[in-house]
Amino acid sequence: MSTTLRKPEPRTRWVIASLLVVVVNVLLFGLTVGECKDYAAESGAVSTCVSGPFLGYPGTWALGILSLFALAYFAHRFLRRAVSR
Repeated sequence: MSTTLRKPEPRTRWVIASLLVVVVNVLLFGLTVGECKDYAAESGAVSTCVSGPFLGYPGTWALGILSLFALAYFAHRFLRRAVSR
């Protein structure tokens, strides 16, 4: 009895790639960074805090657009395999 590793079905790789894109997006979109500037009351300035996305706003938009294109391509390849059989 031999145990050989089977290659995953061709359709499986597109599902795995799609899930990987979703996981990366959840991780990167969920992270935020921020900073606070705390001033002494005597200085008369107001303490402020700002926060934003980990990749910055341009990086977040770029990742979102690239992810949409990637997911559309993966869905196209997945469905193309399903129709051709």
